[in-house]
Amino acid sequence: MGKEYPFSEGTLGGKLAAGTGLSVYCLTCRRRAVLDLAALAKRFGPDQPCLHWDLSKIIYCSECRSAGRDDDRNHAVTPDKRRR
Repeated sequence: MGKEYPFSEGTLGGKLAAGTGLSVYCLTCRRRAVLDLAALAKRFGPDQPCLHWDLSKIIYCSECRSAGRDDDRNHAVTPDKRRR
């Protein structure tokens, strides 16, 4: 099975096809988690972009959420919201 070019992992489906993984880090509680890409692709579709700015809108830290922490604190600021 040959690789298609240009090579891209910009979507969940692209990452699955490439056989790579994705992990996240919570800035609040400092926990790391490896994401289940197949489950995410099933839920959001294989064309869901998987760059940080795209995923920060749809995932959250379950540990922080269960501890009652505000979800908004767990996401980095997108470029359009940064102070200049």
